[in-house]
Amino acid sequence: MGYHKELVELAGGLGLRSATTKTIVTALSVPGDVEVLFLLSVPNTLKDLLLRSARLLVYTPAHEHFGIVPLEAMLAGLPVLACNTGGPTETVVEGATGWLRPPEDVAAWTEVMDRAVHGLSARELEAMGRAGVERVRARFAEEQMAARLDAVFDEMADRPRSAVGANLLVGLLGLLVVVAGVTARLLTKGTG
Repeated sequence: MGYHKELVELAGGLGLRSATTKTIVTALSVPGDVEVLFLLSVPNTLKDLLLRSARLLVYTPAHEHFGIVPLEAMLAGLPVLACNTGGPTETVVEGATGWLRPPEDVAAWTEVMDRAVHGLSARELEAMGRAGVERVRARFAEEQMAARLDAVFDEMADRPRSAVGANLLVGLLGLLVVVAGVTARLLTKGTG
């Protein structure tokens, strides 16, 4: 909640009218002159509505371990702007499904946002959206994740054993199981 308070104060300091909502009912009742809407604990229905109505998802975490949010956006056919660190470097393809920019380069982020909102045609955005859907289905579906996990196990089996390697294997296995489960849920939701 500290970040939320800081962001509300920042918006106010910039002279922007803001509102905060926690439910779909309160989000729908926000006055039209609100310039910044803070959504806390976004329900899936509202999240899906927002993804369908947006032109760009801006994903700001730097060094994120994987990041399910960009996959959700791409599966919804939405281009993604994300940090060029961590998980998004594996999920977002520069210029094809979105853009990757250094977290500290405000001008680069601004340029991409302006281009996505004002410079790209509906056809160009749709093409990026289709590429994102195809990428998620081709690279992050259950079968592909299982094949990648098998490859990791094969590679690790060929190396000398160590305590660090065993701990890394357990951690990697846990992460891949979580990612595969979430991805399977996303793909099921995206096709249903």
